[in-house]
Amino acid sequence: MEYVFVLIAIAIFVCVLTGNVGYVFFGMFGFLLLISGVLVLTFLICSVLLLMSKWKEAKFLRMESPSEKVEFKVAYYLVDGEEIPCLFPEEGIFRKKLYRTDKTYHVLFNKKLGKVFDRFAVATCILGLICGTGLGTLLILMFFG
Repeated sequence: MEYVFVLIAIAIFVCVLTGNVGYVFFGMFGFLLLISGVLVLTFLICSVLLLMSKWKEAKFLRMESPSEKVEFKVAYYLVDGEEIPCLFPEEGIFRKKLYRTDKTYHVLFNKKLGKVFDRFAVATCILGLICGTGLGTLLILMFFG
């Protein structure tokens, strides 16, 4: 929340000093383009990790926080007799319907990371890559088109 106030103060300061609101819009455009680039880079790396993973059968075990410092929970799966966490946080909305202990799931196992990509992590990677690319393209077309 403090960051929002700092950004608003900087925007007002720039408007008062320069007398031009265009600099603020240009700064917001650059910030959004930076966010879009980070999104695309992050999900591109995750997509490469997905391509390097192998399909395995897994059984959902539980939801647990990976460490005491981390607030979000991840799903743990039993793959080839070994407990392996998912790379992405769990989907908390329909937890009881999406994660069931009585079913066998197909997950993508990345041996180097020691993590799995469940179906929700795969969907997150694909949608994140599409949305980040779409946002960046939209911003560039709006500014330069």
